[in-house]
Amino acid sequence: MGEVGVLQKTFLDQEETRIDRLQSLRAQLRRLEGGSPATGRLRLGFPPIDQALGGGLACGALHEIAATDNSAAATGFAALLLGRLSAASGRPVLWMPAGDLYAPGLPRFGLDPGRLILADFRKPGTLLRGLEEALRCRGLAGVVAESDAIDLTESRRLQLAAEAGGVTCLLLRRHPAREASVAVTRWQVWSATALGRAPRWRLSLIRCRGGRTGDWVLEGAHEKGGFAVAAAVAHRPAAPAA
Repeated sequence: MGEVGVLQKTFLDQEETRIDRLQSLRAQLRRLEGGSPATGRLRLGFPPIDQALGGGLACGALHEIAATDNSAAATGFAALLLGRLSAASGRPVLWMPAGDLYAPGLPRFGLDPGRLILADFRKPGTLLRGLEEALRCRGLAGVVAESDAIDLTESRRLQLAAEAGGVTCLLLRRHPAREASVAVTRWQVWSATALGRAPRWRLSLIRCRGGRTGDWVLEGAHEKGGFAVAAAVAHRPAAPAA
């Protein structure tokens, strides 16, 4: 077999692998289809944040979480929200892709690894197709998708799919997005942890449809686990969302 033939065979093998992964995800989603969609708002248990959100996080909608540093703070916040969604509904959740997740650490954020499904789609086109199918699966409580490649048109598709299935979509970005989005909320998250202290995250809610923006510091507790609002950041007053 010549060099061209070897390259063609490698490409076909990779394509078959991607198709197999997508079909496997479809099969898992079909097994979960018996559930009912989650609607309304989910109270996160942090009164200042719930009030800013208009009563809680809007379910069956698209939300964006962007990291502003090289820490794992944004990933941790996404895990916390996903854990709240799963605990409130009793249904499993999906994370795609999730190559750097540390499963033993997830319970600290309230996310039960036994209710977590991992899907390793990394190419933007394949990820988007798999994500849309997942959002229409009423047996899921929520989905985290890690991607910086979702544009305005694709965000509309995700919002429509989330509304249709009643599944909450958390789009996790490694960098703040410059392009427009139809996301109901847009968050920026970075670490505020001092050496030797419990985890502290600074949360900046820069867009909130039906609520208001705001900044908070969320602090974890080493002894008993869980998180609480440690302080509000006062230098930027909350303003009504557009």
